[in-house]
Formats: sequence, C-alpha cells, structure tokens
Amino acid sequence: MKSGLKIRWTDEATINLESIIVYLESNWKSKEIKRFFQKLEKQLHILSTFPEAYPLSMKKEKVHRCVVSKHLTIYYTIEDECLVLLSLFDTRQHPSRAKI
Repeated sequence: MKSGLKIRWTDEATINLESIIVYLESNWKSKEIKRFFQKLEKQLHILSTFPEAYPLSMKKEKVHRCVVSKHLTIYYTIEDECLVLLSLFDTRQHPSRAKI
C-alpha cells in the first residue's frame, strides 16, 4: 500500500478540532464520539495517501475540500510533500463562517 504524506495541522484546524470535541462531549454519547474519531482518522489516512482525490474548493485556489460527514468538511492543501490541514468546518454553521 502506498505510504501517505505527513499531515501538518494549522493553528486554525487545531482550534476547529478542539471546538468540535467540546461540542461532541456535550451532545453525543461516548460510542458516537468514538465512531466519529475513527471515521476522521480513517479519512485523514485516505487524504494523506490520495491527496488529489478530492476536488478543489471553489472559494480558494489550490485548496481541496473533503466532505467527511454531513457535519464535517476538511479543507486542505498540499505543500512540500506535506498535507496541510487548513480547517475542519462544522457544517452546522453558516457557510459564511468558513475561513477558507
């Protein structure tokens, strides 16, 4: 199997993930949270292995958009053999709040 690119988290993506964790811990059961993180981990592995598989965002040049679930979209770019996570957008927010 093809080895993946190294994943680098921006400050924005890290803050997004922390906010999502706070929301999940307040509103979801532990079993649902575990499934969510398993799905996220699997998707990150796929992204790092096949980064060009997802379409470019219509909002910003060279930024890809990956819909993980109906609640989460990942925006990322590829720089120097590295997958750079720009934002994890909680789709329950208004689209204008996306910083991408």
